[in-house]
Amino acid sequence: MVSDWEAELVRIRQESEWLAERLSDEQFTWRPGPERWSVGECFDHLAIATGLMVTKARPEVERGRRAGVTGAGPFRYGMIGGWFVSMMEKPPGKRRMPSPGNFVPASGAPRAQVLRKYFAALDDFAGALKDSQGLALDKLKAASSAKGGAWLRLNLAAWYAATLAHLRRHLAQAKRVTETEGFPAR
Repeated sequence: MVSDWEAELVRIRQESEWLAERLSDEQFTWRPGPERWSVGECFDHLAIATGLMVTKARPEVERGRRAGVTGAGPFRYGMIGGWFVSMMEKPPGKRRMPSPGNFVPASGAPRAQVLRKYFAALDDFAGALKDSQGLALDKLKAASSAKGGAWLRLNLAAWYAATLAHLRRHLAQAKRVTETEGFPAR
C-alpha cells in the first residue's frame, strides 16, 4: 500500500512539473476571478497543507519505529478517516471545502519561490512515506495541522490517502484555471 502511495506521488510530481514548466510567470499568477485561485495559489496551498501534514506525521512515524508498531496494508482509515478521505476524493468542483486560515496561499507569490516550496513539500512527503514502510499506519495517529482542527485526529494511513487526494484535487483545479476563458496567451 505504501508503495502504491509512493508511485502515486511520483505521478503527481510529474504532472505538476509538466504543468509548471509550460506556464509563464503571468499565467502562473493569473486568477480566473476575484474569489478563485491562480495556478500558483493552488501550488502554494498544496505546499502549505502537505508540509504541515508531514510535520505532524513525522513524530508519529518515529514513535512507531521506536515502539515497534509494525504492520502491512491494506490499512483501515477508521470511520472519520474514511469520511475525510472520501470528501477529498469527491470530483473537484463538486464540493467546495473552505481552507483553514493557515492553509490560505499567498497571492501573487513569485513562481520560483512557490515551486521550490511545493516540490520541497512533495519531497518531504516522499521521505515520510519511505520512512513509514513496515509500520502499522492505521495504529499511529496525528492531529490535524489545520488552524482550529487539532480535535481531528486521524491515523497516518488516512492522512496519507487524504493528502494524495488533496494533491490530485488541487492539481485538477490548477489545470482548469489554464482552460478558463481569458487565460493569458504565452
